[in-house]
Amino acid sequence: MQSTLRKHTLTQPSFAPGRIFEALARLRRKTTAAEVFEAAAAELCAAASFDRAMVSMVRGSTWAPSLLFLSDGNDSGFNRELTDYIAELEIQLASPMVEAEVVRRRLPALVTDAQDEPRTFRPLMNASNTREYVVAPLIAGGSVFGLLHADTYLSGRPLTAADRDSLRTFAEGIGVIYERMVLESRLARQRERLSDVFRSAERILEAPQKVSVRLPGPAVRTAVAVTPEVLAAREEPGRIEPGGLARLTAREREVLRLLAGGLTNVQVADRLTVAESTVKSHVKHILHKLGAPNRAGAIAQFIRAANNERRV
Repeated sequence: MQSTLRKHTLTQPSFAPGRIFEALARLRRKTTAAEVFEAAAAELCAAASFDRAMVSMVRGSTWAPSLLFLSDGNDSGFNRELTDYIAELEIQLASPMVEAEVVRRRLPALVTDAQDEPRTFRPLMNASNTREYVVAPLIAGGSVFGLLHADTYLSGRPLTAADRDSLRTFAEGIGVIYERMVLESRLARQRERLSDVFRSAERILEAPQKVSVRLPGPAVRTAVAVTPEVLAAREEPGRIEPGGLARLTAREREVLRLLAGGLTNVQVADRLTVAESTVKSHVKHILHKLGAPNRAGAIAQFIRAANNERRV
């Protein structure tokens, strides 16, 4: 009986939540998502007694392996071939494939007969000699962004529901870490945009100019602060080159209007939902078409044209 009990114990997974939480704590100290994913597979194998682990990314209706960790290293010919093979894979999430169901239900799965299971991706099973495996979804913001696979290829230890639960706990932790990083990145971008706004406001307030404005009704003189570009539009001699603004496309005129309103390239890109590089390209074309030496000159032409239209 003792021999039977010892054999039974050796074939059971050493599910130690403490080791999993320690591994996740180390991953939380990483500074980028790439660093987290690079270390996650190795941490999973060490914490949950797996021999191989694979991180995959879900893109639309496909999943693609992006990183494979092998506890016996990557020196053998078999391991090198397997690593090269998965680097080229992009697999459809088609029902009734196991991974498709994992993504759809957002629940882990245990596959105990991978070689004969018709719902697996047969080419990958053959290339990796996988007999059994567990797979769990990586979830952040309510969406599945990846998959985490693991097996016991070297030890041959039979996988059980406890392995599936271990993987689920680890995958949930990775999802929380990734979601936190995404939120921190968004907050950093918002802080940068706010800083741009404050810097623009400071530049305007540093050199206010007083301009008399005649309002309808009783004579009232009001002092208003204007930007140097507005002053240039009102005080610079000369007129806009004939047909200058007419040569601009509708999107270029919209970009110029936003720039005249004091927005930065980043803010214009955000307003128009385009890349900042696209805005820079528009500005370059605008300067060329208007023959303006810089953006202040282009804004001045825009304001003069707007003033002329109001006078007509």
